[in-house]
Amino acid sequence: MYIYEVMRSEGLHFGSHLVVAKNEENAKRLVADMLNETQTAILYKTSDFAVSGPIDPDNYFEETVIA
Repeated sequence: MYIYEVMRSEGLHFGSHLVVAKNEENAKRLVADMLNETQTAILYKTSDFAVSGPIDPDNYFEETVIA
């Protein structure tokens, strides 16, 4: 598993989410599914998101909070 930062690819202002997933596509799907559970007017697709990563936890020089 890897850590990915998932953010909107364009358009609406949208904060990023840090996700633990097997690959980039799964990371985008997890965020889209999570957001779609609470949305009624907008349905998100995986193509609505961009992903950075994977982020290797060993690359952090100090401990950090992932929120």
